Amino acid sequence: MAALTTHLLTVAEVVAETPDACSIAFDAELDYRPGQFLTLRVPSERTGSVARCYSLCSSPHVGDRPQVTVKRTAGGYASNWLCDNVAAGDTIEVLAPSGVFGPKHYDDDLLLVAGGSGITPVMSVLKSALARGEREVALVYANRDEPSVIFAEQLRGLAERYPGRLTVAHWLESERGLPSVADLAGLAAAHADHDAFLCGPQPFMKAVVEALTELGVPRERRHMERFVSLAANPFERAEQARAAAATAAAD
Repeated sequence: MAALTTHLLTVAEVVAETPDACSIAFDAELDYRPGQFLTLRVPSERTGSVARCYSLCSSPHVGDRPQVTVKRTAGGYASNWLCDNVAAGDTIEVLAPSGVFGPKHYDDDLLLVAGGSGITPVMSVLKSALARGEREVALVYANRDEPSVIFAEQLRGLAERYPGRLTVAHWLESERGLPSVADLAGLAAAHADHDAFLCGPQPFMKAVVEALTELGVPRERRHMERFVSLAANPFERAEQARAAAATAAAD
């Protein structure tokens, strides 16, 4: 098994995006592709550390600092620790960027569908597509209420900058209830010939897939990013590998 490569990144700034989400930007050059994620090592008094994966919301094509956005999870240790404790100048150990969510090219129109914090990898794809391509980008973005909309100001600015290419349709549960399959199909209907990239809570993703299926969007044009929990702490394996290498060198 190949050894894991870890990086120690310095935090450049922490930005409060919403009352329960913050973005952590790193002062580092990082080789990554739109839609990928970083695995962060979060200190823990109980276990030493825990590992959590957070999508990069920045784009490598527009001069962004590498940045992840963390949304607090009720009862979740890592997300709350990061939002409460991380500050500019801190260092965080991460694994190399990983994931295959983003498009291979930007020659096609894109339909991006995000629910809640699912906007994080989608935002990376959106900004990259606008910067590198010339095609249409349509975003359908569902949230609980207006204060919970991550990147609201950025999206408004991008829509103004790319009026002929970017369309953004917001769905707020506080005003309209949870979106049904029919609701989602209605929002996506005008873009059914686009390549679709979706990310969000599992029930939301299931409804989006059903909506796209009803619209005739083939499976090969539907791309999904699922947030899943790690089965083990990969940083512990990296430490074990380094210790084994040091022992072998000493022998």
